[in-house]
Amino acid sequence: MPGDRRTLYSVINSSSAPFFLAMILAPRSRFTRALVGRASPLFIALGLAYDVLLASGASQQGKMIDFRDPEAVRAALAEPDAFLAGWTHYIAFDLFVGRWIWQDALDRGKTARVALLLTWMAGPAGLSLYLLGRRAR
Repeated sequence: MPGDRRTLYSVINSSSAPFFLAMILAPRSRFTRALVGRASPLFIALGLAYDVLLASGASQQGKMIDFRDPEAVRAALAEPDAFLAGWTHYIAFDLFVGRWIWQDALDRGKTARVALLLTWMAGPAGLSLYLLGRRAR
């Protein structure tokens, strides 16, 4: 992967870290509430980055990705910009889900540290854990 794309990967990959750390380490603090309340610009930036990277990845392949064909998707993800688009998608959605888990847990008077950590590291695993625990209560 070219150096500029490695840098972009690092920026995208670390962009959600302050939010997850705050939600995990200090879920009830004013700082966390203020930080998470200001997440919209990050979601917008990640969305725009996704759009640009997906279009760039498709243009470098000379065609749109046929998402119905798993081999076409696998081949497209070998292209750095398409890979970065996919990674941006993961980061944005994991943070969105994490924010929902954090807010829902607060509304219920609970904390969800383990579920948030898992959501940060392995998205659906954290969401599943949280929903299972929520249902069991």
